[in-house]
Amino acid sequence: MPEIIPPSFDALTLAAVAAEVHALVGARFAGVRQPAPDAIVVSLRMGTRVHHVFFSIHARTARVHVVSRPQATDRLDLFGLLLRSRLLEAHLTGVEQPPFNRVLRLRFDALEGPLDLVAELMGRHSNLVLADSRVVLGALKVVTAQMSPRRPVLPGRPYTPPPTDRPRPDTLDADALRALLVGERPVWQQLTQGMLGLSPLVAREIALRAGLDPAAPAGAAAGSAGAVEAAIREIAEIIRTAAFQPTVYERAGRVVAFAAIPLRVYADLPAAPAAGMSEAVARYYGDAPALDPLEDRRRTLASAVRAVLRQREAALEANRQALEASGSGERFRVLGELLLAYATHVRPGETAVSVPDHTAGGAEITIPLDPQFSVAENAQRLFRRYQKARATARALPARIAQVTAEIGGLRDALVQIETAGSSDDLWEVHADLAARGSLRRAPRSRPVSPSGPRRYRTEDGATIVVGRSARENDHVTFRVAGPDDLWFHARGIHGAHVVLKAAGTPSEAAITAAARAAAYYSEGRQTGQVAVDCVLRKHVRKMRGAPPGAVVYEGERTLRVSPAVPDAVAPERAPRAPGAPRALS
Repeated sequence: MPEIIPPSFDALTLAAVAAEVHALVGARFAGVRQPAPDAIVVSLRMGTRVHHVFFSIHARTARVHVVSRPQATDRLDLFGLLLRSRLLEAHLTGVEQPPFNRVLRLRFDALEGPLDLVAELMGRHSNLVLADSRVVLGALKVVTAQMSPRRPVLPGRPYTPPPTDRPRPDTLDADALRALLVGERPVWQQLTQGMLGLSPLVAREIALRAGLDPAAPAGAAAGSAGAVEAAIREIAEIIRTAAFQPTVYERAGRVVAFAAIPLRVYADLPAAPAAGMSEAVARYYGDAPALDPLEDRRRTLASAVRAVLRQREAALEANRQALEASGSGERFRVLGELLLAYATHVRPGETAVSVPDHTAGGAEITIPLDPQFSVAENAQRLFRRYQKARATARALPARIAQVTAEIGGLRDALVQIETAGSSDDLWEVHADLAARGSLRRAPRSRPVSPSGPRRYRTEDGATIVVGRSARENDHVTFRVAGPDDLWFHARGIHGAHVVLKAAGTPSEAAITAAARAAAYYSEGRQTGQVAVDCVLRKHVRKMRGAPPGAVVYEGERTLRVSPAVPDAVAPERAPRAPGAPRALS
């Protein structure tokens, strides 16, 4: 099943919502609710009907749209209280959104003068600000000078719009776009980074409408700059004339995407028109899985790891190709020797010479020459290429082995992220990746109750210990396990190190339980059966220089088990320091 590109609440979607909110101009403020710390609902009464405008500044789901039934709430924070007091008896007088900009400004005529409620929808920099004609009155997220020296958002300071450091798409002609379409980055990425207000989704759509593969190198698309300009103009005209066609896309009975206009990006998904942009957005977020903090962190960390994995896989392929090419280096030595042997056949100023090749049965071969150099110098240039190819051939196998090990560690990390059951589990994986240099940024402060390796108690009293990261796998295998304890790992795939500790000879039930745990905490957890190797820990060893979590073993027994935390296994509390809070591992 192909992966669905996530929908984006971008400038195009915001323009469609702005047109719907604009229809409420003249409505009177009718109250405020706060369904979440990062969300506000402003109610507006027009005639006998009340409309509700929902604002969210969540880093992943920032949006604005009209909702029919706001969530019931019982308290407001300081910003909600400020809105309730300052917008009392206010009327909505205008709605503005600069073209290709993710800023929506609602203008109110309030008792104390004009006020602006400004929604800035920019990922983790999203905010909702109330300002008068002079200064900021309040913000849902106060930004101090220490947090953002470039643009603090504080009560009492003048309000300045978010900076626009890139040109608007509709201001670029074909020549400017041709200058932008350079390099090896994908077309969609180059368009996104080179222009204001283009989300990855809309950038892909522009490429498709221009007859381009969005993933193709930008430099290869420079000849289609005119078609790209035409696609941008088409979307700009839709925004200018408000000719929106809100659409939802479904899979398996669930809304999986929305758009302000039908998109070719989603051509393979069943599409249905929506009554309005707000309805389309509300249906998507109503169907979307709830974003709890743990899932949010899991997705963010997994996305970062996948990005590094793609880079390392590309590096591996490049190194393999370079190794293959280095195999032809011996030919440069032969050419150099032939050139010296037939030096008298070379006339001054020649760019090539044809001589018999004794390594190919005397067949004639043409040797290219640089006329600026003598015969001896041309031969030396060929010998240097030979030496370089030899050096490359010697260095590349070790480099390939290193990159292959890094790829294995990253794939292990993806399994560990997927099976993480707590913030501390994710912290452990993130810290491990940062320590190995796979990720640049280390995680923030560790959760209050570090839990250590997962521990489970079987019905007959044995303990199953499961590592949560590469470093912890090493710890479980070589520190926690004794030489005669049983060690488990899913065969031939990435997964956790699992140890079974029993007072005597472990029962078959305990062995099966540990094998099932190893299957569950592996790449094969979604399959019906997984082969799991079981061996005495003393037969597991670590090769010199091997990365964390990488081991070799011998004398194993292989079991086929279902990948699940086994029945009749209950979590065991991890050992804790005196005075530390209790926590399940």
